[in-house]
Amino acid sequence: MALAVPARADVYDDNPATASRGPGDAWIFARGADGTILERHLSNGAWTDWSSIGGQPSSGPAAVAAGGNIHVFVRGAEGALWEKVFSAGAWSNWVSLGGYLTSAPGATVRRGVESIDVAVRAGDNSIVMRSRNPGGPWQDWEYRGGHATSAPALDSWSPDQLNVWTRAPQGSLGVITWDDGAWTSWQDLGGAFHGAPAAVSRMPNVQNVYVRATDSTLAVRSWSLTGHWTPWVQFDPRPVTSSPAAAADGPHHEWVVARGGTGLLYREWRGSWSAWTDMGPVAVPAPPPPPPASPPAPSGDVNLQTGLGCTPVGGQVRVRIAVRQTKQRVVRIVFFTKGKGREVRTDRKAPFDVRLKVNRPAGKSGRIYARIYYRTSAKGKLRRKTVTDRYTVCR
Repeated sequence: MALAVPARADVYDDNPATASRGPGDAWIFARGADGTILERHLSNGAWTDWSSIGGQPSSGPAAVAAGGNIHVFVRGAEGALWEKVFSAGAWSNWVSLGGYLTSAPGATVRRGVESIDVAVRAGDNSIVMRSRNPGGPWQDWEYRGGHATSAPALDSWSPDQLNVWTRAPQGSLGVITWDDGAWTSWQDLGGAFHGAPAAVSRMPNVQNVYVRATDSTLAVRSWSLTGHWTPWVQFDPRPVTSSPAAAADGPHHEWVVARGGTGLLYREWRGSWSAWTDMGPVAVPAPPPPPPASPPAPSGDVNLQTGLGCTPVGGQVRVRIAVRQTKQRVVRIVFFTKGKGREVRTDRKAPFDVRLKVNRPAGKSGRIYARIYYRTSAKGKLRRKTVTDRYTVCR
């Protein structure tokens, strides 16, 4: 049975993360009960089950999409920054990027230049950053100052523009901005909240910042080029149990995730906001039960079983024989198919279990044969018996 996973007090910023590579693509990451990072993503319009990408982090994750890849960042067990990348359909190993963190990381891709920026809270509670240009190495850590009381969040709302957000000492929202080739000083945008903020820019010159307010509901402030920052407003009256994460796959689709209820909550905007969807526990599904064992064959007989369900075209069908204990001694069993592409396998020891390549087209059935050679005594005459069973090739 899958269990809900609450945020851990002994883990920095045990919040989810989310990212998108473009329209129709969405990824969500969170720590599982075993401490590893779990992910689920949209595949053909439907969410996959949770699966583990490993690691033993001491923080919640951050995630960002860059160059068609997904980058995940965490604080490692020793306090350093670690990265794992999904590229060309496979995950890399975890790689240490060094440093010492006292928070989960925050990450974004800078518009226009497409560089990855990662910010963390350092040991003195200041914000420090590393950046990486497309195809290049990670640059050295840079000091951004401040006095953060949460993990940072980042967003880029215009080419080569960047905001770094964090919770200020008095519990309000603080921000420092890279603008026109220089960093501003830290500014205070007010509010009162717990944990780390989340920021997203679904299109140029539009920004939304989400926080978990002191009553555990989410609040939001918005900005566009045509106006100033809106006042803080309640995003939804439902309480959540973690800080939020937010992402978008284009100008017309944005979403927010947070822990709450029995697992993870998801809410999306497509011109208007949906209700929260409960995505269930953050847990890898339990494996299916094993297939039932073959019933014992009658005394002196055999039971032939050819796979479970259909066999893929060009695949292999598993063939098993259960021989009930008798006075007969099995010397060998020859498994075979007939016709074009005939396959033959010989097994001399129990358990008698082989795989034969199928030689039938999609949707057709065929037969597997097993010829059992045996003796009724140690020096008795070699006898044989042939049994058969049918298999089906998947359409």
